[in-house]
Amino acid sequence: MRMRLPIEVQIMALCFVVSCIATSCDSGDPSGKVSEELPHKLTSEQAGALILANKNLSTSSEMASHLIDITPSDIWEQTGHQLFKNIEATSSWDTFAVSDGSAVQIGMGFGGFGVTSAVPYDVNKDGTVDIVYAYSFGSGLHRSVIAWLDLQNSTEHIISSKPAQTDFRQYDLILKTEDKQIGVYRIKNTGTSKTSLDVLRTYPSKTDIENMTLVKEGELVWENGEFFNIPVD
Repeated sequence: MRMRLPIEVQIMALCFVVSCIATSCDSGDPSGKVSEELPHKLTSEQAGALILANKNLSTSSEMASHLIDITPSDIWEQTGHQLFKNIEATSSWDTFAVSDGSAVQIGMGFGGFGVTSAVPYDVNKDGTVDIVYAYSFGSGLHRSVIAWLDLQNSTEHIISSKPAQTDFRQYDLILKTEDKQIGVYRIKNTGTSKTSLDVLRTYPSKTDIENMTLVKEGELVWENGEFFNIPVD
């Protein structure tokens, strides 16, 4: 004769099975798709060693020891890349995109603040989320530039204005993702206080940006195979 389990044991077993099924089915994504696992994050020291080992980058051990991780959370979550910025006082404040054992410099920082803003965005609609960023440089003549890094092949592309600008932007920029587009904002009255300069020298936080006076100057638009900054009135 087969022995029946007590009702309490049967209920506990049933709950265990239901729990296992729920755990195995829950991907953390309401669409039911299992998200790709992000790569392991590097420390600033590990990123410095990787950058130094890249023979295509002109760097020094002094610079590599002054890197800070400025990666916005949305860039990490959507691209798996980290951004590291050199903040050594007497050198160029350059920024590097690092992922999967590779590193590439984005923009330039000599004489300026380097990268001041970066957002994830699939620029050319190829299914790969890229990195769009603004940076400033210039010894004597300060200028700001917008560019994007194609993460399919790690190539940098400068974004031109349409119609073309006739002079340099002698101010710094903040980029914001808005309604499936990227808005371009000028930082008004940056000032010369140490606090203002340190915010841009490192990288503005969300709170820093909220406290800025921003003036919208354009929107980035993919048009006929090119990415343009279209001025707004």
